Amino acid sequence: MKLKNSNWLLAGLLGLSMTGHAESKRSPDLTIVTDAEQAREAESEKKKMLEKNSANAHSASHHSAPSGKPPRESLELLRAGNQRFVENKMTSQRRDEKTRSELAAGQNPFAIVLSCSDSRVPPEVVFDQGLGDVFVVRSAGHVLDPGPIASIEYAIEHLGARLIVVMGHESCGAVKAALSLPIGKSAGSVDLDRLVAKIKPYMSSFKPGSADKLLRGPVKANTSGVARELIRKSAIVRTRLQLQEVSLVTAIYGLSSGQVEFNMWDMDYSGQGEIDSTPIVEAVPVPSPARRRRGMASGGH
Repeated sequence: MKLKNSNWLLAGLLGLSMTGHAESKRSPDLTIVTDAEQAREAESEKKKMLEKNSANAHSASHHSAPSGKPPRESLELLRAGNQRFVENKMTSQRRDEKTRSELAAGQNPFAIVLSCSDSRVPPEVVFDQGLGDVFVVRSAGHVLDPGPIASIEYAIEHLGARLIVVMGHESCGAVKAALSLPIGKSAGSVDLDRLVAKIKPYMSSFKPGSADKLLRGPVKANTSGVARELIRKSAIVRTRLQLQEVSLVTAIYGLSSGQVEFNMWDMDYSGQGEIDSTPIVEAVPVPSPARRRRGMASGGH
């Protein structure tokens, strides 16, 4: 009886051992399956995250931003204000104590103006606008860096502005430096060199010492280049343009006349290149395809 019990115990232990051995053989397979599933889940999560990031530009501020004036109306306000400035009939009253008190609670500008830092071209004055009317971003030669781009995005995303104006001016010193400075020669400092380097690519079609003493051609080329650069670099701006929620115009200011000439350019909203079929500004009427390609002046030029 004792021997039988021993044999039974031995058989039981042997069976457990064999079962454990079989399980150990299968366990790597189970581990492989688990790893594969985890890998697939990780890849799925990564894909979802990429899709979410890609959609951020579409959803960013789409529902949260306040609804500003339509671009057409905003452009007409700027045009009318500039005409008052030209005729020395400025009427803006939004610079008093009452306006300051109202704006202490928040701002809701109807337009964004990216312009040169030149002291002769203050956008609020040039367009005869008051406090809180225009969100102004200024830099020498209206060049784009992260600061100006983020400022424009903020005005769209959080303040509801729906018109962007990239405005240059006659006799721009930054454009003149980019046009005349020989390649390899310093403008005087590392930062000045960087500024010139940002503008120089847009000057490739022009030669120094041309008959265009006011540099209107080069300045227009720079404003157009900066506008395209903004579309290319800012997903928020690009998407809002594609959705026709925002409009973008370029402009040039005449130092002596005070007149702002608005121009319409045909651009590819993807930021990859130019096309002839998509007007970037719905706010500017387009009388003919030929004139559309050249751009259109508001002041009869």
